[in-house]
Amino acid sequence: MKIVHWNATRENQHLTGVKRYEDKLFENIKRLIKLEDYNWRINRIQRSKNKVLGSTFLSWLYKYQCKDADIIHITEETVAPVTLLRRPKKLVITCHGLIPMVYSTLIRDFTTKVQWTLIPKVMDKANKIIAISNFTKKEIMRLLGIEEDKIAVIYHGVDHSKYKPLDKEKSRIYLGLNPDARYILVVSSNLVQKRMDIVKKVFDEIRKLRDNVYLLKAGYGEMLRGERIINVGKIPERDMPILYNAANVYFHPSEYESFGLPILEAMACGVPVVTSNKASIPEIVGNAGEMVNLDSEDVIEQFVEKILLSLDRGIDKKALVRSEEFSWERTAEETIKIYKAVIEE
Repeated sequence: MKIVHWNATRENQHLTGVKRYEDKLFENIKRLIKLEDYNWRINRIQRSKNKVLGSTFLSWLYKYQCKDADIIHITEETVAPVTLLRRPKKLVITCHGLIPMVYSTLIRDFTTKVQWTLIPKVMDKANKIIAISNFTKKEIMRLLGIEEDKIAVIYHGVDHSKYKPLDKEKSRIYLGLNPDARYILVVSSNLVQKRMDIVKKVFDEIRKLRDNVYLLKAGYGEMLRGERIINVGKIPERDMPILYNAANVYFHPSEYESFGLPILEAMACGVPVVTSNKASIPEIVGNAGEMVNLDSEDVIEQFVEKILLSLDRGIDKKALVRSEEFSWERTAEETIKIYKAVIEE
């Protein structure tokens, strides 16, 4: 059997949640195929490093080919419109979320507009859709009207060989931080659904109540302005576990997440997490974190209280145990089951 992944990301693209998924899924499926001695071949098609040749529309026309594959796996929904030009024998699509259909302000350019005009028209072409959370599955059903039995939930994973507890003092020294201070970490873009407005209000209250507490802001190089806020910029993948371990608390008040990979990575490092209880977040956190209802009238006060209680907790053993339920190997194993089921249809 021949499987080809159509990846959305470029070969040299900076790390995002989707790129991590595409890389780890391919690596682990390839390893499991060899380990289990399957008579399978797997290849991947990534967009060109060249900005012109790797552009969305040229990639649709020239890059994505079926190459006589028995199964084409579109590993991110924005590539799904290619099925208007190509006819895979069998098709699997991973949906990382339908956020632009909920937050229309995220559609800011012509390319994105075309993608999200076409995506709802082509998703039902798949033999199977992989949703990255139960919340995402429900959104696919609600927004696209796709039947439940066509959708399987397969969670993202985390690399426990990298994302694990490290020495906090050494982590801070490596990053040039004060070993004796307390740090609240946020890893997020500044998109509206991420609720950086809440982060700012909560931290402003915390710094009134405790000295020597700082906010570390990472994610897509976007900044958050304010006293005692340290914008760390884009952190290389190799240093992300160090950044998590430098923190005393991981804070994530997002109102809409399809999965929430930074939450899982923080948990795998044993960092206490304080989050909202919206969208997919309760699925990931389970009983291992502190959650607040964003609809509460005293939402800021609740976040402040929970963060203050967590600042001196040390390693969160519940978070470590919970994170062990997620791995990229498990993601690959469950995806292989989907391939077997699809090919037998």
